Amino acid sequence: MDYAISDIHGCYKTLQALIHKINTISTDNTFYFLGDYIDRGPNSKQVLDFLIELKQNRNTINIIRGNHEQMMLKTYHHGKLDDYKLWKQNGSEQTCKDFNIPQGVLNIKEYIPSHYIDFIESLPHYIETKNYFLVHGGFNFQCPDPFSDFESMLWTRYNNYDEKFTKGKTIIHGHTAIPVKEIIENLKSKTKIFSIDSGCVYKQIPFLGYLSALNLNTMKLISVENIDF
Repeated sequence: MDYAISDIHGCYKTLQALIHKINTISTDNTFYFLGDYIDRGPNSKQVLDFLIELKQNRNTINIIRGNHEQMMLKTYHHGKLDDYKLWKQNGSEQTCKDFNIPQGVLNIKEYIPSHYIDFIESLPHYIETKNYFLVHGGFNFQCPDPFSDFESMLWTRYNNYDEKFTKGKTIIHGHTAIPVKEIIENLKSKTKIFSIDSGCVYKQIPFLGYLSALNLNTMKLISVENIDF
């Protein structure tokens, strides 16, 4: 079976609960993780450690870059105030705590071991399979080459569909949180683009606060409530 999971946001315990509900990770299952593993939640470093180990030990694990990983990279490489502010505005505080980065420090290189950065830099912006495009945010089909617009893949929330580029394949993405019930209703429709982000880290918002996995073979959604908060 093939599964897609998005927007874990440091919620390690919830991720483990979801994997247990799926019935563990095995060589018979292929997993696609669609970005945003860090920030806002309590265990960003632990989530990264788990994914790094998974990727090293199994060739059925596919991991895509999200906008939160990109913000971390930009702050790491450039140390600019604007990059730091943008990352902080988007929930970097807990990630910085995980790596023992003092508040207000722009040069974070000495605090984050390089293998985390190497891992994030190795992550593609999207993956194409026989039936799907998997991406964090979406694609900009107004661009002459949507598959070169990496910024849109990370940040866009206004998705459309252009069969000229997608060849009839379905787009699965995260980034934009919607209630589980709405995701399930969307999956029943004939649309060719779906968000599977059920707002795991937003437990305080009504109808959100779930982490979901989409079975790409059956198009059935598997969800667990956040247990990290």
